[in-house]
Amino acid sequence: MANPHRGSVALQVGDRAYTLSFSVNALCELEDLLGQPVAQIALSLNDPGNVRMSTVRALVWAALRDHHDETALKEAGQIATEAGVPACMEAIGKAFKLAFPEAEGKEAGRPPKAKA
Repeated sequence: MANPHRGSVALQVGDRAYTLSFSVNALCELEDLLGQPVAQIALSLNDPGNVRMSTVRALVWAALRDHHDETALKEAGQIATEAGVPACMEAIGKAFKLAFPEAEGKEAGRPPKAKA
């Protein structure tokens, strides 16, 4: 079951539910597969006109690694086909955001500076 507090997002495909997440290990496997650093992969997703289907399949596959590690790359492509690319990209976007949460109130956790 997907738990957004732990970085997980649900992807419903017919009567099956998959849990997507991007742990450090999943991100490393994604980088290895695509031959790019994760920051470059994330930036490429901001230009939908240039997103390759092989990248979508790789993202789905990598996002499945933590909870469905038996899923092969070709099977990830079938899951993406059945779910639909827009649904997959929405779930991947949410999982990516959960993997890289912005620090809320960056100053909130710091102690006050000592006065000289």
